[in-house]
Amino acid sequence: MIKELIFRLAQCLGILMMLALMLSRTGLFRKLITKQHINLKDKIVLTLIFGGLGMLGSYFSVPFNGALVNTRIIGVVSGGLLAGPFVGTGAGLMAGIHRYFIDPGGFTSVACSVSTILEGIGSGLAYYWVRNKNVKSLYGLYAGITGELFRKTMVLLLARPFADAVTLVKFITIPMVTVNSIGLALFIAVIEGIFKEQEKVSAYQAKVTLNIADRTLPYLRKGINRETAQKTAEIICSMTDFAAVALTDRHQILAHVGMGENHHIPGSRPMTELTKRVIAEQRHYIAQTGEEIECGHNGCPLKSAFIVPLREQNKVIGTLKLYRSGENLISNVDVELGLGLAQLFSTQLELSKLEEQSKLLTKAELRILQSQMNPHFLFNTLNTISILCRVNPSAAREVTRELAKYYRQNLRKNNEELIDIYKELEHVKSYLSIEKVRFNNKLNVEYRIDRDLECLIPPLTIQPLVENAVIHGILPKDEGGTIVIRAENHGEKCCIVVEDNGVGMDETTLKKFLNMEFTDSIGVYNVRERLRHIFGEDHRYTITSKRGAGTSVTIVLPRHKAATA
Repeated sequence: MIKELIFRLAQCLGILMMLALMLSRTGLFRKLITKQHINLKDKIVLTLIFGGLGMLGSYFSVPFNGALVNTRIIGVVSGGLLAGPFVGTGAGLMAGIHRYFIDPGGFTSVACSVSTILEGIGSGLAYYWVRNKNVKSLYGLYAGITGELFRKTMVLLLARPFADAVTLVKFITIPMVTVNSIGLALFIAVIEGIFKEQEKVSAYQAKVTLNIADRTLPYLRKGINRETAQKTAEIICSMTDFAAVALTDRHQILAHVGMGENHHIPGSRPMTELTKRVIAEQRHYIAQTGEEIECGHNGCPLKSAFIVPLREQNKVIGTLKLYRSGENLISNVDVELGLGLAQLFSTQLELSKLEEQSKLLTKAELRILQSQMNPHFLFNTLNTISILCRVNPSAAREVTRELAKYYRQNLRKNNEELIDIYKELEHVKSYLSIEKVRFNNKLNVEYRIDRDLECLIPPLTIQPLVENAVIHGILPKDEGGTIVIRAENHGEKCCIVVEDNGVGMDETTLKKFLNMEFTDSIGVYNVRERLRHIFGEDHRYTITSKRGAGTSVTIVLPRHKAATA
């Protein structure tokens, strides 16, 4: 009898698993189950899906001694483990109430209904423990065993007559625990496969985006024109499988590579209405048919497209267009790749604008400081942005804004010999906000700034000191550390201190550092020389350091400009 129950229950499980596999291939379910933050609407949809699977488990049941041997637990508990308390509870209520009404006279109806609801609540609470585990299917197995044993206990407590309940539990416990625990593990394994596929796609997107960004940077740093747009479009086409790639400015096609080159000719024809709409509305569009593209040329082979705006300082300056040769071929992967590329290109174009501004700098000291800027900072930040574009778009936008703000402040034309210290501190904060995203918990920053601080300092005085503390003080230390930036009024003087608890230097190394025997200390050296040139003897610049304890740089300046030396 037990073997027969296992066999028949396994048949029911097979049908349910087929439905689960079909469900796992639907775009809606894959999108909902992989979202990092689901809203109330998403939770309701997931509740209906998992609750429906629980109800199907009741329909796909085996009648036995006045009870229904079923796979209901799979839909309910998987919903709670994968999507949280709201979905688990909702699915449990749906399946539990449904169980009661399909057999209201059955002597186990109340026990099974109540246990189903409680299983949903329990699995939802277990979500907080399971969500960060690597192999969730294993915990699904444990949950299946626990849930089924709990249900049999409820049958013994609530079902009457008690003798019939004991007989029932004796025969159905092994089949239901065995089949449903394995089935629950298999079901969750199917869902885990979605996450693994998503990770592979994300890794591929990141790799392609980074490679494209690396190859296009030398061109886009010169700005966007027909020549740079042509090179960029050729690179994208060569590294992806799009039928065609195009770039435009606000008024005309700058480059078109791939299918349709014979009539999508740069500068010779107006842009499509869809492209104009993207620029006017400042949002991306997906065209899944030739009619939506609105090409207007008979026999155009391009049947679907993704068009995304390119921005510079929050202003749309053009578009990136990715084409497919068939209808309805623009996938979510294409959209994510296009958005990532547009974000990077916009950043590169912003940097090109700032690079052009750097040519207008007239201060010799500022030119020297700029020439010593570490290009790895830019490339590493772009890499960070490209990854965040996929996993945390809001953070990617924030880092992009800070990067643009940093370079704008760093490269701006500044005819003043001195600037307000708060402007310099804003520059420092932009730099550190980017570094903190890149190095996460390894870098801590404390600001101790007087509220009524009044001090004028040369541009790019504090930032090189902070950058030196990050690169040479904190990052070489395995556990990271803290940078403290202090600025205080001391009578007619202003005291600025940048200190870290990083690796520090011994006396010999510190002496070499002060004598500029290390080529990567040019920024700190230039700060010292510029202060000497501007303030002469009316300032103090000291560096103290101890191996293993950290480094401290102290600058004392007059609160108002003194006579130059």
